[in-house]
Amino acid sequence: MATNSHVEIGRHLVHLRERADLSQKDLAEKVTWSPAVLSRVESGERQVSSEELSAILNAIGTDEALEFSKTAERAWHYIQKPLLGHPAESLLWQAEEALASIKELRENPEIRQAFANRLEEYEKELFQSAHNVSQVEHTVAFIGDIGIGKTTALCRLSELEVRKESTGFPSPVLDFGAGGVTVCEVHLVKGPDFGLIVEPRTTNEINREVYEFAKYLSPSNGDETDQASEGQDFSGTSKEIERAVRNMSGLVVERPRRSDGTRDRRDLAQELASVFHDAKDLATEILIRMKLPSRTRREIWFSEVSANDPLVWLEQVFKDVNNGRHPDFSLPKRIEVLVPFHILHEETLSIRLVDTKGIDGTAEREDIEKHFDDPNAVVILCSSFNDAPAVSVQQLLRRAKEGGVSGSLNKASVLVLPRPDEALAVKDDFGDQADTTSYGYELKQEQVEMRLQMEELDCSAVTFFNAREDDPQELREFLLSMVQDLRESHDDHLKEVIKGASDLVRNFEQEQTSVVQQQAANLLAAWLDGNRQLEVRQANLSGSLLQAIQSVHPSSLRASVNRQGEWPNLDFPHELSYGSRLMALRSVGRKMEGFREVCQTALNNPDLSEASPLIGQALRIFEAGTQDMLRNVQIFGRVVFNHDLKPCTPLWISCESEWKRGPGYRNRVHQHMSSWFSSDPASTSERAVTLVEREWQQIL
Repeated sequence: MATNSHVEIGRHLVHLRERADLSQKDLAEKVTWSPAVLSRVESGERQVSSEELSAILNAIGTDEALEFSKTAERAWHYIQKPLLGHPAESLLWQAEEALASIKELRENPEIRQAFANRLEEYEKELFQSAHNVSQVEHTVAFIGDIGIGKTTALCRLSELEVRKESTGFPSPVLDFGAGGVTVCEVHLVKGPDFGLIVEPRTTNEINREVYEFAKYLSPSNGDETDQASEGQDFSGTSKEIERAVRNMSGLVVERPRRSDGTRDRRDLAQELASVFHDAKDLATEILIRMKLPSRTRREIWFSEVSANDPLVWLEQVFKDVNNGRHPDFSLPKRIEVLVPFHILHEETLSIRLVDTKGIDGTAEREDIEKHFDDPNAVVILCSSFNDAPAVSVQQLLRRAKEGGVSGSLNKASVLVLPRPDEALAVKDDFGDQADTTSYGYELKQEQVEMRLQMEELDCSAVTFFNAREDDPQELREFLLSMVQDLRESHDDHLKEVIKGASDLVRNFEQEQTSVVQQQAANLLAAWLDGNRQLEVRQANLSGSLLQAIQSVHPSSLRASVNRQGEWPNLDFPHELSYGSRLMALRSVGRKMEGFREVCQTALNNPDLSEASPLIGQALRIFEAGTQDMLRNVQIFGRVVFNHDLKPCTPLWISCESEWKRGPGYRNRVHQHMSSWFSSDPASTSERAVTLVEREWQQIL
């Protein structure tokens, strides 16, 4: 049993036994062992021989157990050994065997270099595709505007609720409100017990947020005119972070009740600012009061404390950490909520539910769009009922489409979150209101799908969930079906690669000499040779950024300018990365479509059917290469920001000074940035063009 540890085998035997609804005593009797011996085997303390393992599995008797008896002895040399009981273990073993055959054939001195190149490409495909299939961890990311009920729906879905005596209704365990409550992204995962694991913000990040808050409080701020002219009182940081900083430092807003029942207002932070007139001194005093050196704790577990209800405990400790009220925890960057049960009731996969920070002003955020690029994530785009599909949902789908994100539209769905009675207010074409909730959903779904179709924005599906009234099991099944569809697409891709590799190895002599293969190769080569020259369009990396500067709220623009471009609601490096990707896609987009058409035409030609594996492989390599190119070009956008734009101190000073000049702040910052990019040395444009051309040649 060298291929698996005793602990792994024991743990898997427990899983198989429990799935067969057998007690340890029942199984021990079947194999004529004492329960104590079987217990030692299941705990991993006792090694079992092949014969003993076979006897145990035959006694369990399920198809799953009998299949494991066939696979337990497998030795994996190329692909990382999958977890015991992996749902695609048989398929991964086929990939292992295909790789072994390719490795053996590559040692044959008679193969030609062109054929060896094809074998090498198949190796790469098999490794990458097998990696995607082997993953059992999947992210389900909930994305949407603030205040629409994402957190409430997620808690209802996950059974993280406590019943409130005041209302009689269940209340979410995770902190919620009318938007702007959660201080960071929250992950819900299975763990050994109820608990929290907190990733804190770095010292520099905290210092920066506190300094922005201090600048707002400082009497020398002088921003009153600008705040009024731009239409919003802005504290220099988000209201969630401001609330946490106030609680951590004790500089809260007190609202004592007067004798007449009304409340007074006393801002302790403003009172402190009247003592420290310099923003830096004020920030230092706030940081001292936050007592960061003592806030070093990273996790907390229910078992450590005495409480009757773990959910009540979890509700309170999450609220304390999220709002900066727990004395042991710093300002969170990410919070993992651990629960001792399977997420979505799924036992074979590891599901991670992610409650992203609500969209407030702009959806163009890296923390949100990264989920589209994750090959093992599904994206749930949430909308309120009346606004569905929300502008932010359309914006995200459009950016994914324009950015050429592979497969993004096939793994994104729209989740509409109605409140009670909203569905009954929908009217049909005759002007009659829906008489049932399900009919209201049906009418609204038609409207949403029509709107997406008009905007040429496709998604996997549109579904509804009223957290107060609807059965959460239906939504669980919907989400799991999305995950399974994603897994099936990975499986299908690996099957295609395995078949092509196996056929190539089996018929390598014919493949090397086939006239049809050569004819197809010549057809593809002719197109490639004729399209080597690339006319890169103007290397306008700043287009997306400049557009965002004009559309974002002035307060968010100011926050980003004050941080040299790094602010979630207007992230300069992210926008430059996206702009770089768009530039590359616009330069090669038509050629990409052209090659796809050539390959598809060849695949549809019955005279070239013998060469289908070759053509299919070429198309897959081309598709993978273009995705790699787009990702590499995105990196270039960040390089431009870090090496050229961010160090340009005079530019940031000029932009920051514009805040105090009254209305038109966005236009003035836009002008500064536009001028900087326009005067940008040809070196940046030349570097971008060179990169795209080099990546294109690499693909070909």
